[in-house]
Amino acid sequence: MSFSFNDFYEANRRIIIWLILISLLWILSDFFGLIFITFVLAFIASPLVRMGQNRFKLPYRLSLTLVYILFLIVVGSFFRYVTPNVIGEANRFLNNFDEVQQKLIELERDVGSKYPGIERSLHGYMRSLLDEHALRMIDNELNVFKKTIYLASDVDPEHVLEEELTEATQEKIRKYFDKEAELLMNFLATKQVEKASEHFPKLINQLYTGIGTVLLALLFSFLILFDNIRLGGLMKSLHDSRLRDFYQETAQPVIRFAYVVGRAIQAQAMIACVNTFLTLIGLMILGIPSVAFLSLIVFVCSFIPVLGVFISTTPMVLVALNTGGLMLALAVVLMITIIHIIEAYGLNPLIYGKHLKLNPVLVLIILLVAYHTAGMWGMVLGVPVAYYFIHDVFGVPLWDERRLGPTPVRAENVSLSDRQD
Repeated sequence: MSFSFNDFYEANRRIIIWLILISLLWILSDFFGLIFITFVLAFIASPLVRMGQNRFKLPYRLSLTLVYILFLIVVGSFFRYVTPNVIGEANRFLNNFDEVQQKLIELERDVGSKYPGIERSLHGYMRSLLDEHALRMIDNELNVFKKTIYLASDVDPEHVLEEELTEATQEKIRKYFDKEAELLMNFLATKQVEKASEHFPKLINQLYTGIGTVLLALLFSFLILFDNIRLGGLMKSLHDSRLRDFYQETAQPVIRFAYVVGRAIQAQAMIACVNTFLTLIGLMILGIPSVAFLSLIVFVCSFIPVLGVFISTTPMVLVALNTGGLMLALAVVLMITIIHIIEAYGLNPLIYGKHLKLNPVLVLIILLVAYHTAGMWGMVLGVPVAYYFIHDVFGVPLWDERRLGPTPVRAENVSLSDRQD
């Protein structure tokens, strides 16, 4: 029996088409960030454009142009005012670095004098962060210091029982631990500064790459919305072309998936607003200056999963260090930790569950698995991808017996501007 390609294609058409689509997505994986940001901007811009048309009676393209001018103003203002402030706070921190380091040493001494067991555990942890060369240098300096304070060579400060020693020897051991803390702090600080110097050029490069990606996404999304009628007609023309099978198989699922992702973006926007509000209250309670500036950073960074937490926390900690010292900075870190625990285990499941009609416990499980599986992009797309497969691919009923959005319609009857609330 001879092999027939047409028979093989007809028998496996769905599998072949989806394998081709997945392969294309894999090839374009390096541009995934650009594609995703373009989609997000188009999804956000569409209702704003319709509002300009309906409320202010503006022509479509004029309303679209004004919306993107607003986008450019927001992006430009962020980089014009936020970036210099962050750099300024970083410079202030570096200028006051010696003072901050001294406060850390004093704090460690206070803790060590009250809780000797904690002090020794802390010293052990700091030693674990250093390499063998640094540890040898520290031990050599400590041996020299033991001789200068006339501490007997056979006395081991790490294991000695201080209550069995004279008061003079206890004082010498106290000086020994203070010296060890100072050396460990200095070496750790030097190590972190070297790491920062090593990664700083990469950070600058990523910053410029990110700016370029955002600007390209603004341009592409603007052009797509500007000519969406013609593009929609071009997509519908595929129905009568040789790509008819590919179009019929993939168009409606892709549109449906895009709608689900859009709903997830709306949920993330609500989370960003609540997160910003809680942070604003916390900053006001702690008496941190530049509250509006820091809250703006938190709002923008709330749309960046995982990494956004560190980006938004850094300027707040720097401002706190420069304003109130180490204890205020630690209070800020504690505040941010509590807020993000609330966000991760409370806001995310509840708000995602409301927008995507998923059980909050299921949302929490999906977020945890997606983060450990795919990192940042897993946090971004984990919930909408899981929703799509659970309810649109496998056909599992929604937990509250209500469907998400309107009943799906044929792909050729849906344009980008009509797929949004």
